[in-house]
Amino acid sequence: AAFKPDMLKIYPCLVIEGTKVYEWYRKGTYKPYSTEEAAALIAEVKKALPPWVRVMRVQRDIPAGLIVAGVDKSNLRQLVHRRLAAQGRRCRCIRCREVGHRSVVDGVNPDPENVEILTTRYEASEGEEIFISAEDTQNDVLIGYLRLRVPSAKAYRPEVTAVPSAIVRELHVYGPVVPVGQRSAKAWQHKGYGAVLLSEAERLAREEYDLKKLLVISALGTKRYYMRFGYKYDSAYVAKTLH
Repeated sequence: AAFKPDMLKIYPCLVIEGTKVYEWYRKGTYKPYSTEEAAALIAEVKKALPPWVRVMRVQRDIPAGLIVAGVDKSNLRQLVHRRLAAQGRRCRCIRCREVGHRSVVDGVNPDPENVEILTTRYEASEGEEIFISAEDTQNDVLIGYLRLRVPSAKAYRPEVTAVPSAIVRELHVYGPVVPVGQRSAKAWQHKGYGAVLLSEAERLAREEYDLKKLLVISALGTKRYYMRFGYKYDSAYVAKTLH
């Protein structure tokens, strides 16, 4: 399919008084999922999720007292995970594999000796996505990732089309936040994983796709990070010529 989102929010429909759905519910033309039905369905969804998707949320934060019918438990995500665990399965979305989540929730800590750089490619929106990740493959822990895109022929911004280009859409290293300029022996940020992921993105764009420029979609506060690696302002982006 052309549409392959990076992130998902799973919100089972709830019946709230004063809504059109409430009217349908009162007439008997609409029946919402029960908590058990929703947990069972979402567990099946989580089994099928690719490892480059992050499930941001699993239910809306609505007070139980306002819910007339539908999921009436506030810990739906935990119920889903318990169901998966009972089946000997575990969700492999980004959130469930993040280093902080695995450590705090699952008691699993990565071994630096096991960390590898992995590459997963897939088509999306008529272009190609390359998901580059730093992972402890033995313990299934995600340290960080980079989303690299080779645009489709429909890309139209001059920064992208002037020369053959790829785009870094996201670069993220997980774990406890470490302030800029500081180090922490217990944290995973500022250990060089971002630089390794960026270097691999440059190599792939240059050597495997014969592209001449790498653009980065960057917030204002992180542009200077990329400038350390030779990137310069290019309109709304920062960019680097690939040699």
